[in-house]
Amino acid sequence: MFENPNTIWIEVLVLIAAISFVALVLARYIYKKVHHIPTGDCACHHINAKKILKEYHKNKENL
Repeated sequence: MFENPNTIWIEVLVLIAAISFVALVLARYIYKKVHHIPTGDCACHHINAKKILKEYHKNKENL
């Protein structure tokens, strides 16, 4: 790493890209935790649960 002067800029770009990707993933996780948005396995069920609950209340009023 950093041995060939011609490829230093490529190595620096790869390092910046890798660090920014990790920072983006971490920032997204922190954002979801701060705003109480489900993460992990519960994230995929969160949207469906709201829709099902809305349909339940709609059908309950029609009875």
